[in-house]
Order: sequence, then C-alpha cells, then structure tokens
Amino acid sequence: MSGLLWTKSVALLLLPPGVLVVLGAVGLLFWRRLWGRLLVGMALALLWLLSTEPVSGALLHPLESEYPAYETTRLPDSLAAKTAIVLLGGGVYRHAPEYGGRDSLGQEALMRTVYAARLAQGTGVSVYATGGVPLETGAEPEGAVMARWLVHLGLPKAGVHAEITADNTWENAADLRPLLARDGIRHVILVTSAFHMPRAIFCFSRQRIDAVAAPCAYHGRQAGEYNLTSYLPQWTAFRDSVLALHEYLGLLWYRIHYAGSHFGLS
Repeated sequence: MSGLLWTKSVALLLLPPGVLVVLGAVGLLFWRRLWGRLLVGMALALLWLLSTEPVSGALLHPLESEYPAYETTRLPDSLAAKTAIVLLGGGVYRHAPEYGGRDSLGQEALMRTVYAARLAQGTGVSVYATGGVPLETGAEPEGAVMARWLVHLGLPKAGVHAEITADNTWENAADLRPLLARDGIRHVILVTSAFHMPRAIFCFSRQRIDAVAAPCAYHGRQAGEYNLTSYLPQWTAFRDSVLALHEYLGLLWYRIHYAGSHFGLS
C-alpha cells in the first residue's frame, strides 16, 4: 500500500462518517453493556450535530476568516512580470458525459478556476495551475484540466501554465517552487477555497514562496442567517463539517510531519 493511500485511508476512518460508523458498530456489538449503548447514542448525537448549519458554521469560521478576500487591482507591468496566480486543485469530475467523456472540473475546483480566471483578467498576471493524479491511474492530471478550463474562460494560452505531478498541498508548493524560480516569479497570489487557505499558506511559507492569500468558494454562513431549519440535519451542513474537520486534521498532520521542512529540506 502506497504512503498516500495509507494516509487517506487512516483519515477516512478518523473523520466522519467513518468514525461515526465505527463508534456505532462497536456500540451495537456491546449493546448489552451501558458503555455500548452510550457509544451508539454518541454516534447518533454527533451525526445530528455535524449535520446542522450552526455547527458546520462554527467549525468553518476560524478557517475561512483567517485571511480576508483579495482586492483585485491591475498590477504595474514591472510587478506583473514577477507575480503570478497559483491555482490549487479541488477535485476532478472524471469522464464527464456532457463533455464526451473527457475529464472536467468538480464543483470546488470549478469555483476556484473561475475566480482565478477573473483574478488574472483583473491583475494582468499569468496563472500556474497545480495538481496531479493522486490514487488514479491513467486519469488526466488536475493541473492540465484546470489549465484547459482557464483557456476556455478566456485567458491566453501563453499566460497559463500547468504543474501536473503534485499529489497534495505540500507537493503543490514544493513542485511549483523550481518552476516559479525558472520563470522569474517572486510573488504569488494564491487561489484556493477559503477553508483550505490556512493549510495552503502554511505549505507555501515553508517553501519560502512569497504568497498572498486570495480565498474563494466560502461555505460558512453568518450567525444571523440561521433559522429553524438550520438546526435540522442537512447533508450539505454535514459535508461542510467534514470539510472543516479534514482541514483541522490536515493542519495538525502537516505541522507535525513537516515541522522541520522548509526550502531545501523535506
């Protein structure tokens, strides 16, 4: 089993719904004991709570509020030549029937790509899309799919570049560093989902890449937007809770695993 597959498998068991299934299964196995019944009750209570908008919002808010939205301004030519937008992948929609079976972008990646295209048009800088094919053989690299969409959205081919080897956020930064240095890029405008931005900035700063956050695709809602239905289970709220928990786990793992890693060391 590859290291990446092992890491993802462990994460799936530590995060909902995997951890809830394990808790519930163990509780049912020992149902006759008080602690077994408590485990089942805990699993159901957590499932309900994580499926409500106030809980998902509370989990997302610290992540999404850490970096403000980027203010788009046209950069002077001298600065634009040394600056680029870096677009991080967010999932590929494999073998899309509506596109003749060709790989397209998943919802999260599409929101990031549309924003990166708009940002490139507003700032006048080039875009580097990064993402490989983790755990999938023969699939089109995510960086290549995003680059194709950037051109489709109106950016010139000469201003769109693709990095197609990275399997995770750390590798996005590490694999891009030599490409950016080769092209004379000293500053990057980093585009990813708002909840993912803290981990992305951590990785790029560790690689000593001067990155400014340009978050997009916000998931959280403001406290005043909640109503009675917000406290009822919803699959979208559960999805957002899992996204947030995944980021907290990822941040913890990266800070432990890459504690001594920086430019020139890994």
